[in-house]
Parts: sequence; C-alpha cells; structure tokens
Amino acid sequence: SSLLSQGRPVTASSVEAGANVVANAVDGNTATRWSSLYTDPQWIRVDLGASRQINRVRLNWEAAYGRAYQIQTSPDGSTWTNVYSTTTGDGGIDDVTLTGTGRYVRVNGTQRATAYGYSLWEFEVYGS
Repeated sequence: SSLLSQGRPVTASSVEAGANVVANAVDGNTATRWSSLYTDPQWIRVDLGASRQINRVRLNWEAAYGRAYQIQTSPDGSTWTNVYSTTTGDGGIDDVTLTGTGRYVRVNGTQRATAYGYSLWEFEVYGS
C-alpha cells in the first residue's frame, strides 16, 4: 500500500497555542507535531482528495496520547464510519491494520491519557 496522507489538507477540532499546528501531523517530519487543547473530545481529519481504499493507519503519538479513540472514514466529511476503536491506547506508535473506504480519515479522540491534549508527531494513512 502507499502513503496517502502526507502533505494532504488536514483539519482538527482545535490547536494548542504555538507552533504545533495541524499541518505538522502530515508533513513527514517526526520533529514537528500537532497538539490539541486540553479537553475531550478532540479530532484530527485528513482529506485524501478522492475516495480511497484504506488498509493501515499509523499514529506516532507524542507523550500526550489518546487512551480511547476511534479511526473513522467518511465519503463527505460529515457522515462517519468507525473502522477501528480502542479504549486501551498506550501511546508510542499505534500501527493499525484495518479495512475501510473514504475520502476523509479521522482520528476521533474521546479520552486523553494525560492532563494535556492529544499530540501526534505523524498521522499516516495507507491504502490504494
């Protein structure tokens, strides 16, 4: 499968003040990151430009990570389908094999693991 998300348009429910802007999550640089405000829920979503087959999502979390989150796909950015869900996230790198189709892929965080927000060095979506 191919990396579909790098450099694509990306939006989020919030951005922590400072340099940790949302585009950092798809820039291919593991020295830059996106971080959200310190509340639940929060989400980050990438627009793949067209409907794609998705088979893998790799989340490279910073120290502030999601304990509970869903990975979701959408054809239109408003109707979402869960393709993966966990309530036991442990940070680090979550390399998730899944099956889904959509133009948009979203990580929907529902429970933070720390007092901080959600923070991703990279949000990578793979498929064809």
